Amino acid sequence: MSMTECTTRAWGSPSRYIQGRFELENIRKHTEVYGKRVFFLIDVFFYKSLREKFEALYAGSDTQAVYEQFGGQCTAEEILRCTDVAKALTPDVVVGIGGGKTMDTAKAVADNYHAATVIVPTTASTDAPAMGLSVIYTAEGEHIGARHYRKNPDLVLLDTDILAKAPIRFLVAGMGDALSTYIECRANELSASPNYVNSGYRATIAVMAIARACHETVLKKGVQAKLAAEKGLCTKDVEDVIEANTLLSGLGVQNASCAGAHSIAEGITVLEPCARLLHGEVVAFGILVQLIVEGAPREELDELYDFFEKVGLPTTFEDLKIPNASEADIRKVAEASMHSYWDVEPFAVNPQMVYDGIMMANVLGMERKAAR
Repeated sequence: MSMTECTTRAWGSPSRYIQGRFELENIRKHTEVYGKRVFFLIDVFFYKSLREKFEALYAGSDTQAVYEQFGGQCTAEEILRCTDVAKALTPDVVVGIGGGKTMDTAKAVADNYHAATVIVPTTASTDAPAMGLSVIYTAEGEHIGARHYRKNPDLVLLDTDILAKAPIRFLVAGMGDALSTYIECRANELSASPNYVNSGYRATIAVMAIARACHETVLKKGVQAKLAAEKGLCTKDVEDVIEANTLLSGLGVQNASCAGAHSIAEGITVLEPCARLLHGEVVAFGILVQLIVEGAPREELDELYDFFEKVGLPTTFEDLKIPNASEADIRKVAEASMHSYWDVEPFAVNPQMVYDGIMMANVLGMERKAAR
């Protein structure tokens, strides 16, 4: 266990969170709150169209803008490259637009210049936008650690028209990531583990309330939201699930911590097919493993298996693209997962327990599929 002896409670969150349809049309108004020298780091898929859009929106203003296309991986080298590109501007504001790795790189560049950070996700697949940290990888995509910041982003700006029309797999993966929030917060609460606010403090009452709201929102509205988003619609259910995936989940992780679900998500990437899955997809399977390791009631497991099956989150090795995984493969995953967050559980966890949990999660998933 990683129980903290500190009795001080702490809370961390973005300074502003703005979510609405067509909100990207107001980008100029939002950045001018923080300064007139703006560095845009934009995902490759949106770079050309958004650069043209922003150049028109900023025309006639005294804002200086530099636009750069993200290189594809949040590495120490990419952070240094983007920092160098922004050097002549010395930005007041850094805007990161894209997926989690684009946003995490933009946070690091902003930190290097002590600039304001504006985060604009293009999918609702992760809670990274609200977090005051960046996950760092090697050029080959191997997770090597995290960089923590003295503050969370100054503004998280969501245009839900863009998010609702993104490939549905991203929204569903975000639900998987969001559903880990309450389950991992609960483990951290039971072990009094430190959160991710600076060097780590006790959790507040607020974080558990938010984590529960996150969990309940996704379970109640996720299926309807998926149906709507598949048609490109942005209903209230879609808006609510986007908020749960992005804001509520991010606040939960920041102010509690990760646990077994994210340990599995990081450990399972040692298997090459799993490394190609979306983060929330492997986290979802990790939730099942964590609950089995904890000895959770079958009713809680059944509720999640039911939901995962309805929206298309993985419940078996076949879903994870590893149908022929050997015992050695799964033991390798179990060992790799021990380097992450299992120590926040309120009891000691060892690789054999994790191996058993992974295997049992697959057994239950296969049993349910056979029954159908």
